[in-house]
Amino acid sequence: MNHLFCLNPLRSMLVRLAPLLLIGILTGQSVAVEEARHPQDGPHVDVRIRIEPERVVIRLEMNFVFLDYVMDFQRETPEKISEVEFAALPEALDEFFTENHPVRIDGIQVLPSVERLQLNDPDLSLLPLFPVSGEQGLRKIRFELIYPTKQAPRRVDFEWTSFPPDILMDADDPPSLTIAAELSSGRVRTPVVFTEDEPGFTWHAGGDSIEERMMAVPATPDPEIMEFPILPLGLLVIGGVVLIGGVVLMRKNGQSGPLVMAVVIDGVLTAAATGFYLGGIGNLLIEQPLPLPDKAQAEEIFVPLHANIYRAFDYEEESDIYDALAQSADGDFLDTLYRTIFRGLVMEEEGGAVARVARVTPLEIEVEDVGLGEDGRPAFRVTCFWQVDGVVTHWGHSHARSNQYRARWGVAETPEGWRLTGSELLEQDRLDLDDDHQEEGWDEDEEFEI
Repeated sequence: MNHLFCLNPLRSMLVRLAPLLLIGILTGQSVAVEEARHPQDGPHVDVRIRIEPERVVIRLEMNFVFLDYVMDFQRETPEKISEVEFAALPEALDEFFTENHPVRIDGIQVLPSVERLQLNDPDLSLLPLFPVSGEQGLRKIRFELIYPTKQAPRRVDFEWTSFPPDILMDADDPPSLTIAAELSSGRVRTPVVFTEDEPGFTWHAGGDSIEERMMAVPATPDPEIMEFPILPLGLLVIGGVVLIGGVVLMRKNGQSGPLVMAVVIDGVLTAAATGFYLGGIGNLLIEQPLPLPDKAQAEEIFVPLHANIYRAFDYEEESDIYDALAQSADGDFLDTLYRTIFRGLVMEEEGGAVARVARVTPLEIEVEDVGLGEDGRPAFRVTCFWQVDGVVTHWGHSHARSNQYRARWGVAETPEGWRLTGSELLEQDRLDLDDDHQEEGWDEDEEFEI
């Protein structure tokens, strides 16, 4: 049974499996991330929220199409904002977001200030890609809404009420645009989605430590240890032999001296045996084998280990991601998952897409081959069929991504607790194949003018 848990035949699958499990899941692409990206027609907005100790910051990036759908900002030329018009824009944005997008911090509405307002200088050669929006689709503004606080927020309520039509989904009868945002607080980032049906979101302060955010994995019970008081029993046996000898000598010689001496020696040995027994001295300890989990217990072990792989990538710092991932994966599997997945996610974000897992749902779990691994510790295999729902944001345009996967996982008990030791991908299926367009991200190197 040992060969089931070293997973050497599966080692070659890891490099392919890791991107499929997260990059493919997050982007909705079954094999690789598409390289071709281009801007799309219609209104777009990108929303990034940061919860800081003394303020809440909302950074928004929107094209002129979105701006004109949500607010009435008069200007001479729809495709441009002149210097005179630009001077009036901060006050207009302040008034609009105060009235239509209130933010309440610890139950009190806080008024924002508009800072770092910029206009981009787009590449007009891309105009053919905007047959409906024209230059307004390429022109963008970027700014931050700053909500000051006197102390670290405990609760923040956000409300979003601006939902332009999503002409990319349906040009004739467009639905309302779904607004995808990303919220960062402390060391953790969280996807947030605003829709007309659910226009609000409430953030609550909570711990961002790995111990608090990772799902608890059932601990292996300590092995039962049997104690045999070898030395105390030996002393008692010796005392008994001495006592019997004293009785024999007394009968033989007709004198009580040998018996009295034997009683004294037996008493000393009995007292010593009692002390050694109570102090655990001279006991032989026999450790019983670790108990094997039954199938129900094995499933309870696997589910949080599997979920915590995804939770690890809620963190922003590489060290936090690795430490969180170490709560689920072991050995070479841990290193492979970390290197491959993190590199893939970074490359994906540099390509303009922000991808986040929203929900992981196990659909079928079958526990197999419960037994002992190579090191003699409990181990088992699990074939799992699960669904991952995620949100992909390309320049303010969000897309729901749902994928289903089936894989066989190795699980083993290690000195640090239960860990995943390897995986073999069996099948995968994307559920939303009709949604395959992409958008271009905001280029951090793009030139802006004030």
